[in-house]
Amino acid sequence: MIKNQDDRSRAIDDLIENVKAQDFIPEEGNPAYALTNGKQFYMPAYVPYVGPEYFQHRPRILCYAINQNLSKHRSWSDIWMREWSVDQMCAIDRLNHAAERGRAIPIKPYAEGFIPLAAILCILADTRRSSDELPSTIDAVVSVTNFVKFSKSDNASSSDIPDSWWRESGSRYVRHEIDILQPDLVLTFGKRTTVELARVLSENNYQGDKPQIRECRFPGRIPSEKARPVNGNDKVHWIQDILPLTSRIEPPLESFVTWRMTRFPGYFLDIAKAWNLL
Repeated sequence: MIKNQDDRSRAIDDLIENVKAQDFIPEEGNPAYALTNGKQFYMPAYVPYVGPEYFQHRPRILCYAINQNLSKHRSWSDIWMREWSVDQMCAIDRLNHAAERGRAIPIKPYAEGFIPLAAILCILADTRRSSDELPSTIDAVVSVTNFVKFSKSDNASSSDIPDSWWRESGSRYVRHEIDILQPDLVLTFGKRTTVELARVLSENNYQGDKPQIRECRFPGRIPSEKARPVNGNDKVHWIQDILPLTSRIEPPLESFVTWRMTRFPGYFLDIAKAWNLL
């Protein structure tokens, strides 16, 4: 049983070794490459961010978004791809390396605050604790990654991800992540993410304990929520019950995006109601 920081390091090392052992590059879907010194460098699969207190905290929560968009639509993607292309270990462990350097974890819905706040609500829903009993910072106790490990060099919407990428990611990486990280709860973002995770856990030769799955809509699909007025009891719940929880999210020293979760109270009110928190 993994209990301490040394074992956390061993778990990350195990996950890294699994990525290196796969040595797999998808043949379809335009996977991301960086151009360094006139040569192409494939952006490899990568391991989850694992909070420093993840294994000491219960419930353990592992969060899955969809995949990483490494197209050149943002300046940061080109900068980071150049960094990762000269250091394969940094590329494979890019999420933990970013956190260690004070950068935002390069998963956009996490960096924008959606995943951390949803994870806090998930803890409250599972334990029925008061907010005073929550960890001082959610970032210390969660693990987060994308389900699809192959980064796109163009459009990253789930409908543009080849089916083979979902299957290969599930069998080669996600299953091993569940085995090693032993989450109590898995928080999935997007219907396809939930379906594919359920498929991994339902395979006949899966022998591990199956965590509970909680699904959230993917934050990139909620433009109407910003325009939705929040009035009456909903406004009271947002101001008194949910908004103060953002103090449990630690802002990074350096980020490629700004926090956006506070602009969409309806999104989190819907989550809280679905999980019987309100």
